[in-house]
Amino acid sequence: MAREEIKDIFRKHKTIAIVGLSRNPEKPSYRVAKYLQKHGYNIIPIHPTANKILGQIAYKTLLDVPEEKRKNIDIVDIFRPSEDIPPIGEHVMQLAKQYGKPRVIWMQLGIINQVVARKAEIEGLTVIMDKCMMKEHKKLTNNDEEELEKIRAEKMGKMMKKAKDSEETMTPIKLTDANFSENTEKYPLMLIDFWAPWCGPCRMIAPIIAELAEEYAGKIVFGKLNADENPETTTQYNVMGIPTLLIMKSAKEVDRLVGAIPKDKIENRLKKFI
Repeated sequence: MAREEIKDIFRKHKTIAIVGLSRNPEKPSYRVAKYLQKHGYNIIPIHPTANKILGQIAYKTLLDVPEEKRKNIDIVDIFRPSEDIPPIGEHVMQLAKQYGKPRVIWMQLGIINQVVARKAEIEGLTVIMDKCMMKEHKKLTNNDEEELEKIRAEKMGKMMKKAKDSEETMTPIKLTDANFSENTEKYPLMLIDFWAPWCGPCRMIAPIIAELAEEYAGKIVFGKLNADENPETTTQYNVMGIPTLLIMKSAKEVDRLVGAIPKDKIENRLKKFI
């Protein structure tokens, strides 16, 4: 049976009658029942002489279980020799015809009865043989944990990359004619400050650009391009006066501001594109 089918059985069915459940904590049936109970499954012990096992009332046979419990049994898990399976199988099929449940007959490790399996499958029941419920559940749990760990690792990687990218862009990037296209294509949203060392308004606006770069790290990338040293880009974007602030989205100019613009006005223009 495929892993997903077994996973579906554990997910959908929560009440398990265990035929042959021992009172002895050293026995496999007890350990399996205790494990399943610990993982949220409702256990109904079936034992010919026991009164209670694992804190639950025990019943001699499946047919001795009171109707309010009997009609809710989803799985019958069997710890009996293969030759003892036929009457148990008959009881399961009788209950299935009466209540539409159980839906699954599960025979533990080393237990196989093909005759009962064929009959039960004809009646629409799912039959699992020669498998331990505890081991199968553990496999699924471990696989799920591995998947979750993989997802966590991927998320952590993305978070770390984002944090690294944010840290790297907390200060304006130095842009040149050589790297201008590369950076505007790399970052979805950029504000580029065209400036020059001799420009008084450029020096006035520089602290504002630095503050915005830190405050909007991870959302907007800021760049500075010395207009005197990079005439190719300056000419390409028709920058006639400085400071000129270009807002670039997906490598295309979407807005520009010219002059020593106050911080709040720059922010208002930027927020339109976030």
